[in-house]
Amino acid sequence: MKKIGIGLDLGGTTMLAAAVSEDGRILKQKIRETPSREKAKIVLSSIVDLLKLVENWSLSENLEIVGIGLGLPGLVNFTTGVVELMPNFPKMRGFPIIDELKKYFDYKLFYENDANAALLGEYRFGAGKGVDDLICFTIGTGIGGAVLIDGKLLRGPEGFAGELGHITLDPDGPLCGCGNRGCLEALASSSAIVRRAKEIISEGKIKTLLSNYLEREEELNASIIAEEANKGDLLAQKVYEETGKWLGIAIGSLANIFNIYLFLIGGGVASAGDVLFKPMIDETFKRAMPGIREKIKIDRFKLGNDAGVIGASTLPFYNN
Repeated sequence: MKKIGIGLDLGGTTMLAAAVSEDGRILKQKIRETPSREKAKIVLSSIVDLLKLVENWSLSENLEIVGIGLGLPGLVNFTTGVVELMPNFPKMRGFPIIDELKKYFDYKLFYENDANAALLGEYRFGAGKGVDDLICFTIGTGIGGAVLIDGKLLRGPEGFAGELGHITLDPDGPLCGCGNRGCLEALASSSAIVRRAKEIISEGKIKTLLSNYLEREEELNASIIAEEANKGDLLAQKVYEETGKWLGIAIGSLANIFNIYLFLIGGGVASAGDVLFKPMIDETFKRAMPGIREKIKIDRFKLGNDAGVIGASTLPFYNN
């Protein structure tokens, strides 16, 4: 009987569950929208329903389920399994998510921060394979971060280490979901990109096709802004240049602190391409110290948006 792990990647916009083989191949996956603004019990029900779909398929295929691995955003206490903070899930604070999930499944449950899970996916099967010192950013609705040193995740006593999205870069900057101002997440996430584009549009100083979306009351998102930036829209390019610079400041600082050379960028925002990566790389080179900056490599996830769910699915194999 073939062994598989079931993985869950819980995002602020979508959640993805998959049955994954021990060598990192996705055999079946399911995706749905995340009810992130709803009560904790509704979020829980949505997670359970999605996992059950993958579980039932796996059993119908006569696969042996080794366990379930969860990639969870924000701060979930590694000791208690209680949500301390999920910035994009305002009603989850204090919710014992792991104990609640155990009521629905007979398998062993393992969990990691979602960015940690993505890093493990890339480390074991992707762009970080064979590299024991690396840092990952997952950039979507929020920004997750993960640090690997000497082949081991940097966790801290409760598992809260690596919250790179909540580095303060501008103390008077926009309010972040964590309650602080000027976090990297508040400056460079997809939500921040949309907010910044709307701010510049309202100033009316730069002609842009993006204003058409607002006039037609159509939803503006980071992907649309990236598409227009790559077509030459000056306002869209300005937004992504600013975003890249904020990320570059963070990466350069982290390179100086940790003496790490490989930085992997994943999540929807990474698909913007050169309009994001060029200013990011240029700013990183300015901020990192001589002797360090020449060795830095910034790359995209090889596994793309599947890195998190693949990494989560490996937790039962590596923890058993």
